[in-house]
Amino acid sequence: MKKIIYSFILFFVGNVVVLANSYDLIDMDIYIDSNGDAHVKENISYDSSKNTEIYHSYKDLGNSEITNFTVKDSTGRDYTYLSNWNVNGSFSDKSYKYGYNYISDGVELCLGISHYGKYTYYLSYTITDFIKNLTDSQLLYWNLIPTSSEKRYAYDIKIYADQEFLDTLDVWGFGDYGAYAYVSDGYITLASDDSLDSDEYVTVLVKFPQDYFNADDNLNHDFNYYLNMAEEGSTKYSDKTSIISTIIAILLQLLFWGFMCYMIYLSMRNAKPFGSRVGNKKINKKAPYFRDLPCNKDIKKAYFIGSEYNVVNKDTNLFGAVLLKWLKSGNIEIIKVEKDGIFKKEENKIKLISEVPDSLENELYKYMYKASKDGILESKEFEKWCKSNYYKIYDWFTKVIDNEIKYYLDSGLIINNPKKISLKKYLATPTLDEEGSKVIGLKNYLNNFGSIKDKNAIEVKLWQEYLMFAQIFGIADKVAKEFKELYPEYLENFEDQYSDILILNTFSYRSVGQVSKAYHAAQARSYSSGGGGFSSGGGGGGSFGGGGSMGSR
Repeated sequence: MKKIIYSFILFFVGNVVVLANSYDLIDMDIYIDSNGDAHVKENISYDSSKNTEIYHSYKDLGNSEITNFTVKDSTGRDYTYLSNWNVNGSFSDKSYKYGYNYISDGVELCLGISHYGKYTYYLSYTITDFIKNLTDSQLLYWNLIPTSSEKRYAYDIKIYADQEFLDTLDVWGFGDYGAYAYVSDGYITLASDDSLDSDEYVTVLVKFPQDYFNADDNLNHDFNYYLNMAEEGSTKYSDKTSIISTIIAILLQLLFWGFMCYMIYLSMRNAKPFGSRVGNKKINKKAPYFRDLPCNKDIKKAYFIGSEYNVVNKDTNLFGAVLLKWLKSGNIEIIKVEKDGIFKKEENKIKLISEVPDSLENELYKYMYKASKDGILESKEFEKWCKSNYYKIYDWFTKVIDNEIKYYLDSGLIINNPKKISLKKYLATPTLDEEGSKVIGLKNYLNNFGSIKDKNAIEVKLWQEYLMFAQIFGIADKVAKEFKELYPEYLENFEDQYSDILILNTFSYRSVGQVSKAYHAAQARSYSSGGGGFSSGGGGGGSFGGGGSMGSR
C-alpha cells in the first residue's frame, strides 16, 4: 500500500513539474524620450504547458498611464487587441489576443498564451510620466519586474535616452541581491547573475540632474526622500531595546561576521583565477618540446590545464581558439562586404552558418547570433553586445572551468582536497602533471617554432590545430607569421585561410577586451553611491509600478 501511495506521489509531483510554466528570459529595452515617457519593448522567452494567458501588472502608477500596448510572437503573428479583456475566458477566446485588465490602483498587461511550448512574445507599450520632477533633481523609480510564483531564469534590462548617460550617473537596483546595476556605453543596465526567487523583483532608482528631461509630473520631495524610502523599503524597526535584546543583537552580529569570514574563505577557495583551483602540482617550466596535440586535441581541456600550469595568460584566449575551431569545421566563415562611401572599402564580417554540436560552445554561438540579429556579425556589433552582457560571457568561461573540473575529477586526474581548511579545493595527481608537462612542452615548441631546425611533416599536417592551441597560449599571430614564412609553398593555396586566422585573432581580442573593460567598470562603481549591484529587499515599497505580480493563469 505504501509503495502505491509513494508511486502516486511521484507521479503527481512529476506531473506538477512538467506542467510548470517558466520565463527563460525577460528582455526589456526601455527608451526614454525627451518628455520623460518610456517606450518599452518587453520580449518574453516563455515555456508553457498550462493556463490560458500571461500577465504583467503595474500598480501605484500615480499620474502615469500605460498606452500603445501591442503584442506579437516568434511565429511572426500579430495579436488582436480586445477592448474588454476577460481573465476567465477560454484558451481559444484568448488565442492570439491581448488587452488591458484594469485592477485596483493599476493595470495588467495580458496576452493569450496561444500555443504551448517555448515561444517568444514581443510586447510593446508606453509608460507616460516615467520621469518625475523633484525639488532638487529628476527621478526614475520604477518596479520593472514584479514578484512571481513562476520561475524566472534570467532578465536583461537596458535603459537609454537621446543623450547618452554618463558612467557617473547614480543608479541603484533593489529586489535581487547580487545582480548587476550599472551604467556603461551610455546605457543603464540591470541584469541577473542567477534566477529570480518568487519573492524577488527588479526595481530601479536613478537620480538625474534637474531639467535632464522635459518632464511634467512634479513631486514635492527631494531625492533623499525617495532614496531613504527605497533603502528602508517597507520594513520598520522598533526603537525599544532591552538588555536581552542587546545581547541577542551582539551575538547575531558575531555570528554574522563569522559567517561573512567563512563566505570570504569559500569565495577564495572557489574562485576562478588561473592556477588557484588545483594544488600539489609539479610545474616543469622547462618541459621538453611536445609536437603533438595534448588533451585529446580538446581545446577546452587544454585551456583548463594551461590555466593551472601557468601557460595561459588570459582566460579569454579560449574565445579566439573556439572561433578558429568553428572556422575549420565550417560553422562560420569570413566574408568581405563592401562599405558604403566614396572609397568603397571592404569590411570583414563573420557569417554564422550553422550551430555547433557541443552544447557549451553552442551557447556562445547563440550569443553571437543574437548580437548579429541577422547571422552576419560585425566586429562592432559583438563588441557592443559584450559591453552590455559581459556577465554572460564571464559566466560562460566559468561553466567551461566547472565542466573540466568535473571531467578531471571523474577521470581521477584530480582529487578532492581532504583538508577542510585550504584555499586549494582540489589536488593534482602525477597523471595530471604529465598532461600539464605536455601542454607546457607544446607552448615551448610553438614559442620557438621559427628557430627549431628539426621539423617534419607533422607541422604541415597539424598547422590549423596548432593555431588553435597557439591562440589559447596567446601567441597565435606570432606562430601564424612564422608558419607562413617557413612553409610558403604550402600556404600558397591557403592564403585566404591565413588571412581569416588573423582576422579572427583580432576579432576575439577586441571583443573580449570590451568584456574585461565593462566588468572592471561595473566592479569599480561604489555601492553606497549607487551602481555596482543590487540590494536585497527594499525599493519596492514606494516605487511606481510596484506591488503587482507577473505570471500566467
